[in-house]
Amino acid sequence: MIDDTVTVTIAEAHTLGCSALENIGLTAAEARIVVDHLVDNALCGYRFAGLPRILAIADSVEIKRPRTPIAIVHETPVSARINGGNHVGYVVMHRCTEIAIEKATANGVALISAHNSWFSGRNAYYLERIARAGFVGIHTVGATPFVVPPGAKQRLLGTNPIAIALPADPDPFMFDMGTAAMMSGEVLLKSYLGESLPDGIGVDAAGLPTNSAAEMAKGGVLPFAGHKGFGLSLAIQALGLLGGAPAPGGSEIDRGFLFIVFDPALLIPRERFKAELADLISRVKSLPKQPGADEIRIPSERGYRERKDRRSAGCFTIDRPVYDRLVNLGRRNR
Repeated sequence: MIDDTVTVTIAEAHTLGCSALENIGLTAAEARIVVDHLVDNALCGYRFAGLPRILAIADSVEIKRPRTPIAIVHETPVSARINGGNHVGYVVMHRCTEIAIEKATANGVALISAHNSWFSGRNAYYLERIARAGFVGIHTVGATPFVVPPGAKQRLLGTNPIAIALPADPDPFMFDMGTAAMMSGEVLLKSYLGESLPDGIGVDAAGLPTNSAAEMAKGGVLPFAGHKGFGLSLAIQALGLLGGAPAPGGSEIDRGFLFIVFDPALLIPRERFKAELADLISRVKSLPKQPGADEIRIPSERGYRERKDRRSAGCFTIDRPVYDRLVNLGRRNR
């Protein structure tokens, strides 16, 4: 079997990604923010959330629409609501994270919401910064419609991730999950590569079950865990309304983003919290293991481990079709 991948160094990945993004209209500073995020995703082992997302950005309808400066439209000492100005979400969430840390540092708590943005990437990327600054963080995203509610034939909800981060040593505890059976980025990547998917993931444009990623991209995916995933997804979509994102009224629904950030010392001493969290994790990992189980793995542990290994190696792989198109995007207009 031919390995249809390309190995790139971390520096080469940054150059490749920034060239492509600048050629589709991002500034150099914006491109660096996005690529820093995407490369970190790749280092952590999230294949679909790495440089392939640049292709989704390039193909999006939003990238062709006018953009206005990111602006705070409502603010208090502990909160801010952001109009993303139709900028890609990686850039807008970067700014929201900065504001959240600033306000939580000054006041112990921060509520930051946003709308008029799209494609914000991996929630844990932002929450890791927040937790390393010493704060508890919760982040929800009412995303682009891609999920078909149980019993329906059309998509309406986003894949609607929720993430929680807690300060810990040496690395934060982080849990980050989508409420769909599969994230949209993974479906789109597999569609681009011509791959199929397991039963029960999603439906085609007629609302019928399909294993084709390409057909599922036209239809939608299902919530995870049936009605439980649907209920959580709907709740996250509703929280997005706090960002100023309107309820469905036309052909599409705006995305809504929410950060809840606070200092654990508002409740118990920070070091006590970290010590008790470490003890909880240690107790879980030391439980007797089932036959064949090498370890009991904690959320985010695998990602930290893979990032450390890939940083040490200084490189990672990209699917060749993705690499070739990124090269072409980087050459455009040059």
